[in-house]
Formats: sequence, C-alpha cells, structure tokens
Amino acid sequence: MIGHVALSVLLGAATAAASSSDAYAPYYVDCPADIQIVREPTLSSNETAWVKGRKAVVADSLHSYLARLDLEGFNLSEYTKKIKKNGYSNVPVIAWATSGGGWRSAYTGAGGMEAIDERTPGSKEAKVGGLLQSMTYIAGLSGGSWPTASYPFYNYSSMSEIVKDWRVDIDRFSATGYSQYAAPESAYFEMIAGKYEAGFNVSSADFLGLTFGYEFIPGVNRTFSSIAELESFKNFEGPLPILLTSSMNRSNSVENGLYVPADTDTLYEFTPFEFGSWDLGFTPTKYLGSTDKDNTDNQCVVNLDQGSFVMGAVSAAFNYWWLSATTNDTLGQFSKRQSGLQKRADDSLTGLASLESLSDAFLEFFGLTLDQIANPSIPNPFTSEDTITFADTSEAGQSVPFWPLIQPERDVDFIMAWDDDADDEPYLWTNGTNIWDTYNLAKDAGLPFPEVPPVSEMLARNYTLKPVLFGCDVSLTTTGDASSPIVAYMANAPYSYYTNYSWATPEMSYSNFDSVTENSFNLVTMGNGSLSSTWADCLGCAAIDRSLHRLGIERPKVCEKCFKEHCWDGTLIGGVSKDFVLDPTLALDPTLTYAQWNKTNPDHP
Repeated sequence: MIGHVALSVLLGAATAAASSSDAYAPYYVDCPADIQIVREPTLSSNETAWVKGRKAVVADSLHSYLARLDLEGFNLSEYTKKIKKNGYSNVPVIAWATSGGGWRSAYTGAGGMEAIDERTPGSKEAKVGGLLQSMTYIAGLSGGSWPTASYPFYNYSSMSEIVKDWRVDIDRFSATGYSQYAAPESAYFEMIAGKYEAGFNVSSADFLGLTFGYEFIPGVNRTFSSIAELESFKNFEGPLPILLTSSMNRSNSVENGLYVPADTDTLYEFTPFEFGSWDLGFTPTKYLGSTDKDNTDNQCVVNLDQGSFVMGAVSAAFNYWWLSATTNDTLGQFSKRQSGLQKRADDSLTGLASLESLSDAFLEFFGLTLDQIANPSIPNPFTSEDTITFADTSEAGQSVPFWPLIQPERDVDFIMAWDDDADDEPYLWTNGTNIWDTYNLAKDAGLPFPEVPPVSEMLARNYTLKPVLFGCDVSLTTTGDASSPIVAYMANAPYSYYTNYSWATPEMSYSNFDSVTENSFNLVTMGNGSLSSTWADCLGCAAIDRSLHRLGIERPKVCEKCFKEHCWDGTLIGGVSKDFVLDPTLALDPTLTYAQWNKTNPDHP
C-alpha cells in the first residue's frame, strides 16, 4: 500500500521554516545540571512568572476592549488603575476552551476565536473584539487542540490570517507530492521510522499527528516546548496554550482486544513549559520522555515533544474508531463519534477499510500489531508503570478542556467555552452533556466550577442554541463563593449556516469554510447584536466580575440587568420530553429548515 521514501528526500522537501535540527526523531543529550525531571503538582515558577508578565499586557488590552464596550455606569479609569496596582495581581484571568470534535470543532472553534480577535473585521463593531487579546490561557483537546496550538505557533497573528494558511482545501491523507502544506503518506512513515529506530513507541497518533502538523503548524517539525522560545511568547503577546489528554493503564477494561479509558483515569496536560498531571506531578516539556529510573548516564530525551505528536496524542481516538467500525457502532461509542446522516463522510477516514489499511502499514513497516499502535505512549517519569498511554479525553467523558483551567492555582476568573462535540443524534448538534459531565466531576473533586443544569434542562432552555452564562451568582457554584469562575458556554448551532457536518471532514472549499467561520461569528455576537442587544455587554461584565469582587467594586447595574437575562438562575423547568429531537432552524432565518437547506446546498461539507 505504502512504498518507502528516503528520509533525506523528505527532509529536503521540508518547509523553509524548518531546519536539520527539526527532524521528527527524538534523541538523547546530557541532562542540564539544574534539571528537575519530576516536580510536585503545583504551578511552575516559569508559568507563574510568565502569567505575571502576561497580565501587564492584558491590563492594557482589557482597558481598550472595555473602552469600546463602554458599560453604562462603570468607572473604567478607576478600575484600570486598581488592576495595575500590586504587580497586576488583580487583573482578571480569562481563558478560552475549545472542545474535541475533529475538523468540525477545529474550524467552528477557530471561527469563535476569530470573532473575539480585535483584528477581525467587524469584531470591534460587534463589541466582542479584544477578548482574545485579554486572555491569559487558551485550552484545547482533540480537534480543539489544533487551533489552540496553531495560534502561538503562528506568533499570535490574527486568526483570520492564520486560517488562510491552513489550506483547508487540501486533504492531507491523499497528497501525492511534497509541499509546505502536505506530503505523501509514505513520507509520514519515513519520519515515524526515525522515531522507531531511536527506540521510542510509535503509533497511529504519530501518523495522524503529522497530518495535523502539516495543516496547523507552520514548519511542521517544531517541538511544543519551542513555543516558549518564540519572541512573541516571551513578549506575552498571546495566551498560554494548554492541551489536555486522558490516559489508560492495565487496570482499564478491554473491549475486543483494545483498552478503553474511564472517567476516573489520570488527566495530563501539555504546556510549552511542562507536561504532567495535577495528581502526580510535572516534568519539563522540553525533556518529555526523560525519567530518573536507572538513569546512571544522566541522559535526557529531547525532541519527543513534537507539536504534531502532541496534537496526535491529545486526539488519540483510534481505539474507539476501530471498535466502532468493527462492531457496527456497538462499542467505541463516545459523544463525538458520528453516524446516521453524516456516515458518508465518516467512512472516508474512519471506515474499516481505512483503519485496516493504516494498521496493515504499521505491521508492514514496524511489525507492530493493532493493539500496539491503537494508542500512543511515552516513558513514565511519575509512577512504577513503564509508560503513560494516552487516549482522547472525549473517550473519558471530558470533551471540553475545562480541567486545567479550574485548577485553583491558576485562579481563572472567566472561561469562554466552545463546545462542538456533536453529541445529539440524529442531526449531530450539541446537547450540553460535556459541561454537565465536567460539573459533576469537578463537584466530586472539590474543584471550583459553576453549577449547571442537567442535559434535559439545557435543551428545554435552548442553552445549546444560544450562548449562556453559568456562575454569575456565586451561590450557584461548587465552592459557593467567587473562587469559582464564570463560564460562557457556547455550543455550535446554526445561525447563518448549517454546521452539523461530520467531524471527519479533513478538507472543504474555502467558500464553505468562510460560511462555517461566519456562522461562529454570528453565534458569538448573537447575530451581531440583532438577536440580543445586551449579550455583548454581558460578556464584558462576566470578564471582569470576579476581579470587581476582589477589588471591592460594586457590580454595575448594567451587569446586574444583563446577568438576569443571560445567566442561569438555578431553577428547573421540567426538561424536554423523551421523544424530543434537536433539529433547529437557522437563528437568523428561522423559516429555512435543515431539510430544506440540505436540498439546496449539495456542496456543503
């Protein structure tokens, strides 16, 4: 199926941004004298220092954003003076989180990021532009990790310009030639071969990650830790990226020969500074794969943290794809697995023939069996287990990357969450399961998070069809006080375009892509204010609310008013009936049903 290509040919075709030192294979170096392979599970000094520097930039960005918002009765001058005192400690910590959901969440989520980027045409006029410039963290998992990583790799350029360079019209799985945007499948295997020959585990995540890398990382072979070396990052020009993944071990259940994760399994996060878990500890991302176990030669691994591999590791769902394809959707069911109406597109990437072809190629190249390549692993520095084996966090019931953002040491005040995990059959919209699951997990773990209503209530209140705020009333949180963040929950929904296409859509025309991102813009701005004249104000109010509390500044009346309109008040209204079907019309054209639109738009993805 896949022929051999000399590695030198591949490297010769690498982009101008790549150099010989950017090869995919990990290698060993002498450990620096001051390196600490395993550190306790606390916030690192590097991140603490970086956040302090970022807050100084955010203070000015937030001032500009709030000046444009011009909240009635709010003394912006006084507020800005106060947040700049005491080492900027009272600057609000704002974050963005993009859910899993493959290319669907990657593209719709990128559209959401475009909406709040002040450089996007129309964003300032819509009074949401500048929120991206005011953020300290940005998190992603699975498909949501791709724009999350892409943003800093592109030096925090405008999102509207970054997405143009993604070349969404290219299918990275069918390329026949070399370019800065794609390579033949055989080239991916040549790159993986170097890693295998160096003695490291290789898996389907390496192959898939390289396809993600060619699309979302300029230069392809760049380590995730190298983000911390970029001048734009050192100058605090954008938020710190965090990618989240779940894990599996030998105690997990086995289905048809493959391990599956549980919602109690350890969650790991990647930042440019560190990799690790808030349960077990952290290790420097630059030296990912290094351990102190029997390391008499004091050798450290470098280059294992390839950005493409990290994106592949946090998107490691091959085990579920296989189980679903081989059991007629009986096993391997998780919210982002799509069937029904979108099966046609799903088959092109995760149909049994494609999965078998990839499995056969790994057997041919490396002699590795299905169970060996289903999920990626790295050497384990934290426990007696030899390796850490990764799984897509969506498989463990956490499809929105809230977890790293609600760790108390990060003190996040406001989270804008984009959810596009397509968990409601048959039309594949989002029903609120993901935020409900996080609320319950956070409550059990004693972590700060807003209370949210059950899925049936979310649907009854249309909270998955229009943005909503949770946690405005501090009594409606797991902590019962202002230490819990406010969450703006935005589930992908049809506003100007039906965006319920398959998550496994690795290419589309730019005409369709522009319609997808425009739909996200309309959702974030509620139709550029046409569907709500107070929503934009409410986002600004939510962004600063916790900092107002710390500073002893009374919540403006305009905020009290809009919170009553856009925040869940904790009441329940009975939910939806058992036979309820989530089949919305376009918010900006309610007369056009999906069935009608589907007939007249044959070229949509």
